[in-house]
Amino acid sequence: MELAAEATLSPRMRQLLDAALVVVSDAGLRGLTHRAVDREAGLPEGSCSAYLRTRHALTTALGEYVAEHLAADVHQLTDVLADCPGDHARATVEIAALFERWLHGRELVTRFELSLEAVRDPGLAERFQSWRDDLVGVVATALTQDGGTADVVRAEALVVSLDGVLLGALLRPESERGDYLSRCVALLIDGLSPQP
Repeated sequence: MELAAEATLSPRMRQLLDAALVVVSDAGLRGLTHRAVDREAGLPEGSCSAYLRTRHALTTALGEYVAEHLAADVHQLTDVLADCPGDHARATVEIAALFERWLHGRELVTRFELSLEAVRDPGLAERFQSWRDDLVGVVATALTQDGGTADVVRAEALVVSLDGVLLGALLRPESERGDYLSRCVALLIDGLSPQP
């Protein structure tokens, strides 16, 4: 199922997908059922299945919804970092701030759940890869110094490493997450940046 851009979602579809986001964040993908979404959304039983007939349709729509949110955040980061390629201190602050926002929302846990599902679902994997490719591009530009050529391999390694940092942050007490993110992001950017 190809879901249209988020801006074209009906209010009811947005309500269902927001509810699905909460369900997966709280109960994991095993808890994602049409009934659970209806309950979370406060809608009559059968509402979700009227829009998304199968569990696969529901999972795919949720994956698209989460990917759209993540892509919007990545594009915003692109705009913020566009004027300062090679400014590692600024990149560290902005990336850590984005990740901290992700930690406070439900999309991150749901994204990790859906990422495992994407291993078995090529369509979902393709959509998730699209926003990841955008993130790699942003990171490659941030790592570039003095207008040099972007190093995509370093950027890919950094993005994969940052995924691990996000997961590690989720496992820490909430009071420790911000400091943990800042330290790890700074270490990774410094360690994977081209040396002058």
